[in-house]
Amino acid sequence: MRAAVQWCERLVAGWVRPLRIGVAIFRAARRGTPLPDALADAYATAAFREMSRPRAIAFLLDMADSALRAGRPDEALALYRKAAGAGDHRAVRKVVNWPGVREDPAAMEAVYRAAVAAGDVTSLSSLAVVRARRGDGVESRELFQQGIDAGDIYSLLGYGTFLRNGGEPGEWAEAVEKYRRLADENSGALAPLGALLLVAPGGEAEAEVVLRRGAALLENRSRSVLAALLLNRGAVDEAAELIQRVRATGDEHARVFVEGLATEYELPLPPG
Repeated sequence: MRAAVQWCERLVAGWVRPLRIGVAIFRAARRGTPLPDALADAYATAAFREMSRPRAIAFLLDMADSALRAGRPDEALALYRKAAGAGDHRAVRKVVNWPGVREDPAAMEAVYRAAVAAGDVTSLSSLAVVRARRGDGVESRELFQQGIDAGDIYSLLGYGTFLRNGGEPGEWAEAVEKYRRLADENSGALAPLGALLLVAPGGEAEAEVVLRRGAALLENRSRSVLAALLLNRGAVDEAAELIQRVRATGDEHARVFVEGLATEYELPLPPG
């Protein structure tokens, strides 16, 4: 009897879900919503209602990739936007690099803000950069600091560049001295100090010494920034080993950063 009930449930779900999507598309069309956006709205509504958040996002990304391969870029973009708005950084990267979006700072800012609001910490540094380019140094500082406090390594590196190139006179030097003092007693200050030193002319050697101190203490941010420094220098084998060690710790923010490095430098990423 239970098997028969389950079969009926699957049968009903098989036509109820498309019916719900069809109704949602019809309603959106009556409101004047463009068809690609209506489709994306309908699929996203159904996905997040019936699936866990990770599965719903994976579904939207798969639908977007399929639409793109089929030559339906407007539909693909609308679906990527839905995933980005749910806080998926892979989708965020897709959208902000899309023709028509990447040339428009206001459009990029809107994408980053929606992603940050949905919990995408990695977008904080990108939003900070956009705000700095648009002349808002105050919010840019706040956003970088939010990212650093949350453990985002992109924010750590971006903040040093911001202070060096766009900060107040003496602000970068003050930050360096602050983290020098903290690093004597707190290993968590080594990565910020190393990131600050990296952006100074001739600062790479001291930055490496600082970051190696942190890496020896198994501090993931130090290991991650050190991996970036080594890859930039061409020391691929040591960097690849660091990347694997960081991935094995389960630190989500560090994992996102080092996997981004691996993708950029076309390094193999074993499962795990």
